[in-house]
Amino acid sequence: MTSLPPSFWPLAATWMLAVLSLWVPPLGRLPAWMAGLAIAIGTALALGAMQPAGALALLLLAALCAGWRTATHRLAKGLLLAAIIVLSLALALHVVPGFANPLLLDKVQVSAASKPVSLYLNLDKTAVGIILCATFAVPARGRAAWRAVVAAWPVIVATPLIVLLAGYGAGVIAIDPKWFASWFAAYAPLFLLTNLFTTCLAEEAFFRALVQGRLADALSKRPDGARIAVGVAAVLFGVAHAHGGPALIVLATFAGVGYGLAYQRSGRIEAAILTHFALNATHFLMFTYPALR
Repeated sequence: MTSLPPSFWPLAATWMLAVLSLWVPPLGRLPAWMAGLAIAIGTALALGAMQPAGALALLLLAALCAGWRTATHRLAKGLLLAAIIVLSLALALHVVPGFANPLLLDKVQVSAASKPVSLYLNLDKTAVGIILCATFAVPARGRAAWRAVVAAWPVIVATPLIVLLAGYGAGVIAIDPKWFASWFAAYAPLFLLTNLFTTCLAEEAFFRALVQGRLADALSKRPDGARIAVGVAAVLFGVAHAHGGPALIVLATFAGVGYGLAYQRSGRIEAAILTHFALNATHFLMFTYPALR
Protein backbone atom coordinates (compact mmCIF):
# COMPACT_ATOMS: atom_id res chain seq x y z
CA MET A 1 0.00 0.00 0.00
CA THR A 2 1.25 3.48 -0.87
CA SER A 3 1.60 5.75 2.16
CA LEU A 4 0.08 9.21 1.91
CA PRO A 5 2.39 12.23 2.14
CA PRO A 6 2.44 13.93 5.58
CA SER A 7 0.91 17.07 4.08
CA PHE A 8 -2.18 15.22 2.87
CA TRP A 9 -4.43 15.52 5.92
CA PRO A 10 -4.12 19.29 6.55
CA LEU A 11 -4.35 19.97 2.82
CA ALA A 12 -7.35 17.68 2.32
CA ALA A 13 -9.16 19.14 5.34
CA THR A 14 -8.67 22.81 4.41
CA TRP A 15 -9.38 22.37 0.70
CA MET A 16 -12.47 20.28 1.34
CA LEU A 17 -13.73 22.97 3.70
CA ALA A 18 -12.96 25.59 1.06
CA VAL A 19 -15.19 23.73 -1.40
CA LEU A 20 -17.97 23.28 1.14
CA SER A 21 -17.79 26.98 2.04
CA LEU A 22 -19.44 27.69 -1.32
CA TRP A 23 -22.70 26.62 0.35
CA VAL A 24 -22.17 28.71 3.49
CA PRO A 25 -23.89 32.13 3.72
CA PRO A 26 -21.62 35.21 3.61
CA LEU A 27 -19.69 36.13 6.74
CA GLY A 28 -20.95 39.70 6.93
CA ARG A 29 -19.74 41.34 3.72
CA LEU A 30 -17.15 38.64 3.04
CA PRO A 31 -18.27 35.60 1.01
CA ALA A 32 -17.53 32.46 3.00
CA TRP A 33 -15.81 30.84 0.00
CA MET A 34 -13.22 33.63 -0.07
CA ALA A 35 -12.33 33.01 3.56
CA GLY A 36 -12.25 29.27 3.01
CA LEU A 37 -10.08 29.53 -0.09
CA ALA A 38 -7.70 31.97 1.62
CA ILE A 39 -7.19 29.51 4.50
CA ALA A 40 -6.66 26.65 2.03
CA ILE A 41 -4.11 28.64 0.01
CA GLY A 42 -2.29 29.70 3.18
CA THR A 43 -2.07 26.06 4.28
CA ALA A 44 -0.76 24.99 0.87
CA LEU A 45 1.89 27.75 0.94
CA ALA A 46 2.98 26.77 4.43
CA LEU A 47 3.31 23.10 3.49
CA GLY A 48 5.11 23.70 0.21
CA ALA A 49 2.27 22.44 -2.00
CA MET A 50 1.98 25.89 -3.56
CA GLN A 51 4.45 28.68 -4.29
CA PRO A 52 3.72 32.43 -4.43
CA ALA A 53 3.41 32.25 -8.24
CA GLY A 54 0.52 29.82 -7.89
CA ALA A 55 -1.22 31.96 -5.28
CA LEU A 56 -0.84 35.02 -7.53
CA ALA A 57 -2.37 33.12 -10.46
CA LEU A 58 -5.40 32.25 -8.32
CA LEU A 59 -5.64 35.85 -7.14
CA LEU A 60 -5.57 36.98 -10.78
CA LEU A 61 -8.37 34.55 -11.68
CA ALA A 62 -10.48 35.80 -8.77
CA ALA A 63 -9.81 39.42 -9.82
CA LEU A 64 -10.80 38.68 -13.43
CA CYS A 65 -14.02 37.06 -12.22
CA ALA A 66 -14.79 40.02 -9.96
CA GLY A 67 -14.14 42.37 -12.88
CA TRP A 68 -16.46 40.35 -15.11
CA ARG A 69 -19.25 40.50 -12.54
CA THR A 70 -19.06 44.28 -12.23
CA ALA A 71 -18.27 45.18 -15.87
CA THR A 72 -21.08 46.84 -17.80
CA HIS A 73 -19.45 47.42 -21.19
CA ARG A 74 -20.04 44.53 -23.57
CA LEU A 75 -16.50 44.52 -24.97
CA ALA A 76 -14.90 44.65 -21.53
CA LYS A 77 -17.11 41.82 -20.34
CA GLY A 78 -16.18 39.72 -23.38
CA LEU A 79 -12.45 40.31 -22.97
CA LEU A 80 -12.61 39.48 -19.27
CA LEU A 81 -14.54 36.29 -20.01
CA ALA A 82 -11.94 35.25 -22.60
CA ALA A 83 -9.14 35.84 -20.09
CA ILE A 84 -11.04 33.83 -17.46
CA ILE A 85 -11.42 30.90 -19.86
CA VAL A 86 -7.74 30.90 -20.85
CA LEU A 87 -6.45 31.14 -17.30
CA SER A 88 -8.93 28.57 -15.99
CA LEU A 89 -7.88 26.06 -18.64
CA ALA A 90 -4.19 26.74 -17.99
CA LEU A 91 -4.66 26.12 -14.27
CA ALA A 92 -6.82 23.02 -14.73
CA LEU A 93 -4.29 21.55 -17.17
CA HIS A 94 -1.46 22.22 -14.68
CA VAL A 95 0.59 24.44 -17.00
CA VAL A 96 0.65 27.42 -14.62
CA PRO A 97 3.79 27.29 -12.42
CA GLY A 98 3.65 27.52 -8.65
CA PHE A 99 1.90 24.26 -7.75
CA ALA A 100 3.37 21.05 -6.33
CA ASN A 101 0.24 18.92 -6.25
CA PRO A 102 0.91 16.00 -3.86
CA LEU A 103 1.02 12.51 -5.39
CA LEU A 104 -1.45 10.34 -3.48
CA LEU A 105 -1.35 7.08 -5.44
CA ASP A 106 1.34 6.03 -7.90
CA LYS A 107 0.39 3.69 -10.75
CA VAL A 108 -2.21 1.65 -8.90
CA GLN A 109 -3.73 -1.26 -10.85
CA VAL A 110 -7.43 -0.56 -10.29
CA SER A 111 -8.57 -3.08 -12.91
CA ALA A 112 -6.51 -5.97 -14.24
CA ALA A 113 -7.55 -5.18 -17.81
CA SER A 114 -6.78 -1.44 -17.55
CA LYS A 115 -3.68 0.71 -17.40
CA PRO A 116 -2.41 1.68 -13.91
CA VAL A 117 -3.80 4.88 -12.44
CA SER A 118 -2.00 7.65 -10.56
CA LEU A 119 -3.84 10.14 -8.37
CA TYR A 120 -2.85 13.66 -7.34
CA LEU A 121 -4.41 16.19 -4.99
CA ASN A 122 -4.83 18.84 -7.69
CA LEU A 123 -5.06 22.11 -5.81
CA ASP A 124 -4.96 24.26 -8.95
CA LYS A 125 -7.96 22.53 -10.52
CA THR A 126 -9.88 22.55 -7.23
CA ALA A 127 -9.32 26.29 -6.86
CA VAL A 128 -10.61 26.85 -10.40
CA GLY A 129 -13.78 24.97 -9.49
CA ILE A 130 -14.32 27.06 -6.37
CA ILE A 131 -13.77 30.43 -8.07
CA LEU A 132 -15.82 29.63 -11.19
CA CYS A 133 -18.66 28.11 -9.20
CA ALA A 134 -18.80 31.18 -6.96
CA THR A 135 -18.80 33.48 -10.01
CA PHE A 136 -21.00 31.78 -12.60
CA ALA A 137 -23.34 29.66 -10.47
CA VAL A 138 -25.49 30.36 -7.45
CA PRO A 139 -24.90 27.57 -4.90
CA ALA A 140 -28.08 26.22 -3.33
CA ARG A 141 -28.67 27.63 0.14
CA GLY A 142 -32.40 27.14 0.65
CA ARG A 143 -35.07 24.46 0.54
CA ALA A 144 -36.49 25.60 -2.79
CA ALA A 145 -33.06 25.42 -4.42
CA TRP A 146 -32.39 21.93 -3.08
CA ARG A 147 -35.86 20.79 -4.15
CA ALA A 148 -34.90 21.78 -7.69
CA VAL A 149 -31.77 19.62 -7.38
CA VAL A 150 -33.78 16.64 -6.13
CA ALA A 151 -36.30 17.10 -8.95
CA ALA A 152 -33.49 16.39 -11.43
CA TRP A 153 -33.19 12.79 -10.15
CA PRO A 154 -34.41 11.18 -13.42
CA VAL A 155 -31.47 12.73 -15.31
CA ILE A 156 -29.07 11.99 -12.45
CA VAL A 157 -30.06 8.31 -12.57
CA ALA A 158 -30.51 7.89 -16.33
CA THR A 159 -27.24 9.48 -17.47
CA PRO A 160 -24.89 6.94 -15.83
CA LEU A 161 -27.09 4.05 -16.98
CA ILE A 162 -27.21 5.16 -20.60
CA VAL A 163 -23.55 6.20 -20.93
CA LEU A 164 -22.06 3.22 -19.09
CA LEU A 165 -24.26 0.71 -20.91
CA ALA A 166 -23.21 2.33 -24.19
CA GLY A 167 -19.56 2.07 -23.16
CA TYR A 168 -20.06 -1.58 -22.21
CA GLY A 169 -21.84 -2.34 -25.49
CA ALA A 170 -19.06 -0.64 -27.46
CA GLY A 171 -16.40 -2.69 -25.68
CA VAL A 172 -14.77 0.33 -24.04
CA ILE A 173 -15.37 -0.96 -20.50
CA ALA A 174 -16.27 -4.31 -18.95
CA ILE A 175 -18.07 -5.21 -15.74
CA ASP A 176 -15.51 -5.25 -12.92
CA PRO A 177 -16.90 -4.75 -9.39
CA LYS A 178 -14.19 -3.81 -6.92
CA TRP A 179 -15.87 -4.21 -3.54
CA PHE A 180 -13.59 -7.04 -2.45
CA ALA A 181 -10.31 -5.79 -3.93
CA SER A 182 -7.44 -5.72 -1.42
CA TRP A 183 -6.94 -1.99 -1.99
CA PHE A 184 -10.62 -0.98 -1.86
CA ALA A 185 -10.95 0.25 1.74
CA ALA A 186 -7.71 2.25 1.54
CA TYR A 187 -7.94 3.72 -1.95
CA ALA A 188 -11.62 3.96 -2.95
CA PRO A 189 -12.40 6.91 -0.62
CA LEU A 190 -9.44 8.83 -2.11
CA PHE A 191 -10.63 8.26 -5.67
CA LEU A 192 -14.24 9.15 -4.90
CA LEU A 193 -13.60 12.24 -2.77
CA THR A 194 -11.01 13.76 -5.11
CA ASN A 195 -13.32 13.05 -8.02
CA LEU A 196 -16.24 14.82 -6.37
CA PHE A 197 -14.42 17.78 -4.84
CA THR A 198 -11.98 18.39 -7.71
CA THR A 199 -12.96 16.75 -11.02
CA CYS A 200 -16.75 17.08 -10.90
CA LEU A 201 -16.76 20.51 -9.26
CA ALA A 202 -14.20 22.08 -11.60
CA GLU A 203 -15.46 20.53 -14.84
CA GLU A 204 -19.11 21.34 -14.17
CA ALA A 205 -18.26 24.87 -13.06
CA PHE A 206 -16.38 25.38 -16.33
CA PHE A 207 -18.46 23.51 -18.92
CA ARG A 208 -21.90 24.03 -17.45
CA ALA A 209 -21.90 27.21 -15.32
CA LEU A 210 -19.45 29.14 -17.50
CA VAL A 211 -19.73 27.79 -21.06
CA GLN A 212 -23.32 26.55 -21.14
CA GLY A 213 -24.61 29.30 -18.88
CA ARG A 214 -23.04 32.12 -20.85
CA LEU A 215 -24.14 30.64 -24.19
CA ALA A 216 -27.69 30.22 -22.92
CA ASP A 217 -27.71 33.88 -21.88
CA ALA A 218 -26.31 34.98 -25.25
CA LEU A 219 -28.92 32.90 -27.12
CA SER A 220 -31.81 33.66 -24.77
CA LYS A 221 -33.84 35.33 -27.54
CA ARG A 222 -33.82 32.13 -29.61
CA PRO A 223 -36.41 29.47 -28.77
CA ASP A 224 -33.75 26.77 -29.17
CA GLY A 225 -31.02 28.74 -27.40
CA ALA A 226 -30.96 26.56 -24.28
CA ARG A 227 -30.71 23.37 -26.35
CA ILE A 228 -27.88 24.81 -28.44
CA ALA A 229 -26.02 25.77 -25.28
CA VAL A 230 -26.40 22.24 -23.89
CA GLY A 231 -25.14 20.74 -27.16
CA VAL A 232 -22.15 23.05 -27.60
CA ALA A 233 -20.98 22.57 -24.00
CA ALA A 234 -21.41 18.79 -24.36
CA VAL A 235 -19.34 18.67 -27.57
CA LEU A 236 -16.59 20.75 -25.99
CA PHE A 237 -16.65 18.42 -22.99
CA GLY A 238 -16.28 15.46 -25.34
CA VAL A 239 -13.35 17.07 -27.17
CA ALA A 240 -11.68 17.68 -23.80
CA HIS A 241 -11.51 13.88 -23.47
CA ALA A 242 -9.75 13.41 -26.82
CA HIS A 243 -6.76 11.82 -25.07
CA GLY A 244 -8.90 8.69 -24.66
CA GLY A 245 -9.60 8.30 -28.38
CA PRO A 246 -12.74 8.61 -30.54
CA ALA A 247 -14.88 6.28 -28.42
CA LEU A 248 -14.26 8.30 -25.27
CA ILE A 249 -15.01 11.55 -27.11
CA VAL A 250 -18.42 10.19 -28.12
CA LEU A 251 -19.21 8.79 -24.67
CA ALA A 252 -18.06 11.97 -22.93
CA THR A 253 -20.22 14.03 -25.30
CA PHE A 254 -23.29 11.95 -24.42
CA ALA A 255 -22.40 12.30 -20.74
CA GLY A 256 -22.06 16.05 -21.26
CA VAL A 257 -25.59 16.16 -22.66
CA GLY A 258 -26.84 14.51 -19.48
CA TYR A 259 -24.91 16.90 -17.24
CA GLY A 260 -26.15 19.82 -19.32
CA LEU A 261 -29.77 18.73 -19.12
CA ALA A 262 -29.49 18.32 -15.36
CA TYR A 263 -28.18 21.88 -15.13
CA GLN A 264 -30.58 23.39 -17.65
CA ARG A 265 -33.73 21.78 -16.26
CA SER A 266 -32.96 22.39 -12.59
CA GLY A 267 -31.06 25.65 -12.87
CA ARG A 268 -28.72 24.25 -10.21
CA ILE A 269 -25.03 23.45 -10.60
CA GLU A 270 -25.42 20.83 -7.87
CA ALA A 271 -27.60 18.71 -10.18
CA ALA A 272 -24.86 18.69 -12.83
CA ILE A 273 -22.17 17.89 -10.25
CA LEU A 274 -24.21 15.01 -8.80
CA THR A 275 -24.95 13.58 -12.26
CA HIS A 276 -21.26 13.74 -13.14
CA PHE A 277 -20.29 12.11 -9.85
CA ALA A 278 -22.95 9.41 -10.15
CA LEU A 279 -21.50 8.38 -13.51
CA ASN A 280 -17.86 8.52 -12.42
CA ALA A 281 -18.49 6.70 -9.15
CA THR A 282 -20.48 3.93 -10.84
CA HIS A 283 -17.78 3.62 -13.49
CA PHE A 284 -15.06 3.36 -10.86
CA LEU A 285 -16.92 0.93 -8.58
CA MET A 286 -18.55 -1.38 -11.11
CA PHE A 287 -16.57 -1.30 -14.39
CA THR A 288 -12.99 -1.44 -15.62
CA TYR A 289 -11.30 1.81 -14.71
CA PRO A 290 -10.35 3.89 -16.55
CA ALA A 291 -11.01 1.69 -19.62
CA LEU A 292 -10.04 -1.57 -21.28
CA ARG A 293 -6.53 -1.57 -22.71
